[in-house]
Amino acid sequence: MHLLTRSTRTYVIYASIMMLIAIPLCYVLIHYLFIQDADEWLLHDKMLLVQQMQQQQVDISTTHLPSWQTNVVIKPIPKPLTIPSDEFFTAYAQNPLNHEQVPYRILSSIIESNGNYYQVSIRMSLIDSEDLMQSLVLTIGILWALLLIGWIILSRIQSRKLWKPFYLALEQLKQFQLHHSHALRLPEHLSIQEFRELNQTLNRLTDHIVASYQHQKEFTENMAHEMQTPLSIIQSQIDCLLQDKYLNASHAEQLQHMHEAILRLSRISRSLLLLTRIEHGQFEKVEKINFHKLIQKNIQLIEPLIEARSLQLHYQNRGIPIIQIHPFLADVLISNLLSNAVRHNIENGTIEIELTSNLLCIKNTGITQPLEENIFDRYRTRSHPEQGSGLGLSIVREICRTSNMQIHYHYAAGWHVFTLHFQPIDVELMSATQVVDQQTDR
Repeated sequence: MHLLTRSTRTYVIYASIMMLIAIPLCYVLIHYLFIQDADEWLLHDKMLLVQQMQQQQVDISTTHLPSWQTNVVIKPIPKPLTIPSDEFFTAYAQNPLNHEQVPYRILSSIIESNGNYYQVSIRMSLIDSEDLMQSLVLTIGILWALLLIGWIILSRIQSRKLWKPFYLALEQLKQFQLHHSHALRLPEHLSIQEFRELNQTLNRLTDHIVASYQHQKEFTENMAHEMQTPLSIIQSQIDCLLQDKYLNASHAEQLQHMHEAILRLSRISRSLLLLTRIEHGQFEKVEKINFHKLIQKNIQLIEPLIEARSLQLHYQNRGIPIIQIHPFLADVLISNLLSNAVRHNIENGTIEIELTSNLLCIKNTGITQPLEENIFDRYRTRSHPEQGSGLGLSIVREICRTSNMQIHYHYAAGWHVFTLHFQPIDVELMSATQVVDQQTDR
């Protein structure tokens, strides 16, 4: 929900509740004022009637209207023991013209005139006041609604103008890409102090982030590059020592261990550099990649490893998905998954590959227990630290993250299963299921 919508909704709810409370209260208050006014008129008419009766200007046998729109009923009564106070009440009587119930305000009083007592009822029609009250309440409601609508419109117009610097900063933050090496350049000369301070802070923060990113990037690249030179020298020296004919078996074995450690250190250096480049988004250019051809190419590349371990490989292809991905990352992704299936297999084991329109499933035999839960973590404890760099699956997960893919692992009935989910931009369906079986003996 937008900030402006949230704040406007709160005020609208509050104003609506107040309007629902205020309109009935206005009606009750106006009705009370009309009743008070009617009672005053009735008292005034009573006083005029008393004066006329005392001056014998009123014929008791007939009913006269002593003042504006009043009906008077005068009945002689015996002398009461006590004279009660005046009584006001509202009653309804039928209108003889349209047969509708008309409200009247009635004053009932006992009057003494020339030693005689009379029961006097003076009434005043409230039909006009009822119509007037309804008109007033309706007018108040309409004015209130117009004020509310006008306030909402003006508030949104003013808020959009007021919050324009904020939305501008938000839009630039959405478009901010760290690997582009460009910090934000938000306007700092604003009339509103809070937005001015916000833009100044964001500019300083992004400047610092970009500078730190550049330093980290340069350090990683320089470190990886500079490490290769001494590693290559050490490796070449070890190769020379291994070729020395005077080298005894014990020393040769130690040098061989050193040679393997140097190779692994070199692989770790290259893998860390690749992982850092992927995390920093340095592979932006994407192309349409045929996953079927890519898998076939990588299968051919690992054939020597498959033959060396007497593995059996089955490849089932039920579709030819076309994926939008950086070509180098696609090659690394498939290569790491296949290499992992070969490296962590058993002698005379099996690898099964299944490709459909939206997933790639790679299964391999191996140890008879599931792998650790943090298999995709970068610095997990591994069962065979001498094999590979230990970063292959971390690179796979990072490629999936940056390429809108998902990778999952599970263990089922002796099979280690890696499933890659993706959204192809195109799929070439095959006429029949293609199965490629490759088996090599030791």
